[in-house]
Amino acid sequence: MRECSHAGRFGGLRAVNAGAIGATYRKPMTRIRFHGELNDLVPRRARNRPCEFRSAENATLKHAIEAFGVPHTEVGTVLVHGAPAPLDRRVEPGDTIDVHPAPAVEPADGPPESAEAPLEPAGARAQPAERPAFLADAHLGGLARRLRLLGFDTLLADDAPDEMLAERVDGDGRVLLSRDRELLKHRKVLRGRYVRAQRTDEQAKEVIRHFGLAPLARPFSRCLECNAPLRSATRQEVLERLPPDVAATHDAFTFCTGCGRVYWPGSHWRRLQAVVRALISEAPR
Repeated sequence: MRECSHAGRFGGLRAVNAGAIGATYRKPMTRIRFHGELNDLVPRRARNRPCEFRSAENATLKHAIEAFGVPHTEVGTVLVHGAPAPLDRRVEPGDTIDVHPAPAVEPADGPPESAEAPLEPAGARAQPAERPAFLADAHLGGLARRLRLLGFDTLLADDAPDEMLAERVDGDGRVLLSRDRELLKHRKVLRGRYVRAQRTDEQAKEVIRHFGLAPLARPFSRCLECNAPLRSATRQEVLERLPPDVAATHDAFTFCTGCGRVYWPGSHWRRLQAVVRALISEAPR
């Protein structure tokens, strides 16, 4: 079995200095191993193998794990000498630590709502007991639109400082989606996901699988632009907002309660139906 010895000093970790003298450096090394998809986030030398290090005084498991590049939002069970331990536990010399990834959420019972009937008003639908709401960072605008397309309350963050974004998700109880690990490490971020995929649809599929979203989808119930709920509207209500050819050939519309946009089942809607089918088909079988 290959092992690594973590060199250098960063975060809460301190490597052995061969020239140092004193009791501190005679203490046993701490050993850590990351499991599953967490190996995508740690330095290459620490992947799929135990890694030895010395931690700074009073460092917690959270500090040690995040010093290897893994935000606490990605962590599930942590074992110390084989027993579960909280992230605020202090790291002790000689500890053997196993870090497992946060498990994917089991999908709720029942099939996802069909993409074939998108114009039913959202208020007429039975809502599950808990449907997650999200905050996507400023670089995940495409992902935010895909989640809105599926009916999930998804805000898109601006370029505010990390502290402000962390306070926002803490106050709103939202799940933070980001490709910024330092943001996800913030102590006020309780739930989040470091999005691995690069392409928009792959990002959406990753989030759907991880949070078990497919059965909770309510396609075409939120505005793609502003995230506000949509409601059904008559032709007369929205007539002044319609192109003449649309007004003459359509009689089913939805109206954004936030920005006032009007949607109808045209060719763009049919393309979005195909996107919805592709995304929710990623539900675990």
